[in-house]
Amino acid sequence: MLSRLDELRAGVDALTPLFVLVDPMVGEPLPGMGTSDAGADARALREQAWGREIVPIVLARTIALPAHQHPYLVRLHGPDDPLLELTLDIADGERLAAQSRGLDGEGRAAHRIGGWMQSSMHFEELAAILSAMCRVNTDAHTKATYLRLADRRALDLLCHVAGDSRVASQFGRLQSWAYLDAFGRLRRLRSRDERPEPLRLSAAEWRQMERGEMLHRTIAQWLGETLCGEGAPPQTVYPSAEIAVSNAASAARKWPHRFENSTDETVWAALSMLHPAMPQLPAVLALLDDRGTEDEPPEPLRYLHRDLSAIAQQAGAGAHLQIDKNSGTLWQ
Repeated sequence: MLSRLDELRAGVDALTPLFVLVDPMVGEPLPGMGTSDAGADARALREQAWGREIVPIVLARTIALPAHQHPYLVRLHGPDDPLLELTLDIADGERLAAQSRGLDGEGRAAHRIGGWMQSSMHFEELAAILSAMCRVNTDAHTKATYLRLADRRALDLLCHVAGDSRVASQFGRLQSWAYLDAFGRLRRLRSRDERPEPLRLSAAEWRQMERGEMLHRTIAQWLGETLCGEGAPPQTVYPSAEIAVSNAASAARKWPHRFENSTDETVWAALSMLHPAMPQLPAVLALLDDRGTEDEPPEPLRYLHRDLSAIAQQAGAGAHLQIDKNSGTLWQ
């Protein structure tokens, strides 16, 4: 069985230029690089740090983002370049950081390695293609202007929403784009035609994209509580997470005393994925209904996930748990 690095190398055409895509919005991926600022020559600093040629991706003027936070490409020296392994390790570390604390965390972590791509285009042409793909293009009425595809989670969600074929139809002579998904799998999109076709999302598709942050956080927390999603086909995860996130928003409206912030919602959504029957259990509903007292206000839901998991697990085993409303403890 090929390692991920061998798999990544095996998909590289040694005769076609190879790049790694970087999203520096929340900082640079290399240790010690710090964060470039608008007053510095970001390209020169990056070329010095990476030891490779840098290709800036200049975003459209309508995207209100400082130039030093625009994505960029690092040109690699073929499939045996040690930076290929380094950037794969960074990408995997980012993925694991988001998942590491499970329901005790927030499902957040910077994802600065956007993937590895190959193209025979002149570098400026490649940058222009990527810049165009990062402009929001939708039938929906929205103030959003930036589709942050250099964050590979956005690319992965776009593939779910629009399908791999429609996403890859934009590539033209961008021959391939490989990236690491939330499961730690390498996914690779390949161009189907040298003529790029713009991708325009319907209003419904854009609404799916707008839920991206909550979906990614929920999936990361869920994965942090499982063995890399063991037993769940990856293609079913987004639909399950979409239902769970929608139901969490409804729960937050019904029990505002338990849902103080977005983490309460993602914890509830992840718990719903882990224990699908949990939201209907009487003991769970009793716990959510409990408004506490003036001296002991109710705890936010994010601090109750162990109690909720215990109720769901015991219910699954055939036990009947109830909540003592005076003490808040569980009993059979």
